[in-house]
This record gives sequence, C-alpha cells and structure tokens, in this order.
Amino acid sequence: MCPDPTGRLQVLAENVALTLHEHDQERLDRLAEVRKDEAVWEHQRKYEQSKREYLGQDVLKDTGSAVVWWLAKNDDEVEKTVADLGLLAQLASAANDTDVPERLRGFLPGPHGEQPIPDIMDKSPVSVVREPTAADHFEGFLTGMGFADGDVRRAMVAKQVAEIVIKQERNETAEELLRRFDPPARYTPDDDVTDGAPET
Repeated sequence: MCPDPTGRLQVLAENVALTLHEHDQERLDRLAEVRKDEAVWEHQRKYEQSKREYLGQDVLKDTGSAVVWWLAKNDDEVEKTVADLGLLAQLASAANDTDVPERLRGFLPGPHGEQPIPDIMDKSPVSVVREPTAADHFEGFLTGMGFADGDVRRAMVAKQVAEIVIKQERNETAEELLRRFDPPARYTPDDDVTDGAPET
C-alpha cells in the first residue's frame, strides 16, 4: 500500500490477525516462562539477602542484640532466656566469626565454658569387636564339614584353598590360611586319608 501524498486519505482496519509459525510461538512462550521464573528467583534472592542482613547485622550483631530479639519473641520466658545465654552467645560469636567474650564464658556448658573431661580411669575398657577374617570363615567351613581340630584333612584342604587364593592375587589371605592351619609341606591328591589321622 502506497502512502497518500495529499495527506487527506485516512484508512482504518478492523479484525487484524497476526499469525506466527509454530516454532516462533513456542520460542515466545519459553521466553515468557523464563522471564516469570527470573522474576520469582529475583524476589526470592532479595528476600533471602534481606533476611541474612537482618539476622547478621541486627539480631546476631552481638549477644545483647540476640538476647533482646529473643525476649521480644518470647516475652514470657525470661528464665529460659537466662538459661540460654550461653547458646545465644555462641550463636552471636559464630555469626561474627569471633570467640565468645570472656565475661560470657561462664554461661557456656560445663564449668567456665569448658566441657568436663571424662575420668577414663573409672571406666572399664571398651571391648573392641574384631571383624571376622577369611580364615575365621574358613574355620567355620571346616567345622561344618566335620573336620575337627587335629584332623589332618583340615591342613590339606587349607593348602588346596590357599593355592587357589594365590591365583586370585589374594596373597595375604593365603598366607593367613597357611599360617593358621599349618598344612604339611607336601601334599598330593593321591594321599589316602580315611579316619581323620595320618597313616602310620
């Protein structure tokens, strides 16, 4: 459409519709969602920042401010506030990365803010439970097979198992089996043991 050079012609239009390609519409929808999420995130960030400033620069500025804040929220629990002075002092000091003031250390748990040292001389020694080793489990296997202590078959089976374990690169386990069950120096599968004792 060409413009009217005289400027006397006015044109009005109704029911104008704009049609976008489907992928363009999807892109605009995604941009709208991102803008909404960004606005929500920005409000959350400002809220958290404001809360941190309130707690760090006002409530926990020092122990006195923490006590006043606590009393304002719990005006009918004065005795509990006094009992919690040590906790409030620790919170304020931790928030400011400083030590608890000397004048408030008496409110910390323990005498003068020190944790009591347990008297280990009055306590019985704590027994340490040792985790069963592979040799312990093997002992149970031999017992379950009916190979009692003194049965030569225990040593022979241990030697055979140790040789298999060595092939699996478990040398420490194999050494423990050999050391614990003391197998004979030589053993061949042709050895004939019938009554659980070496033949004479």
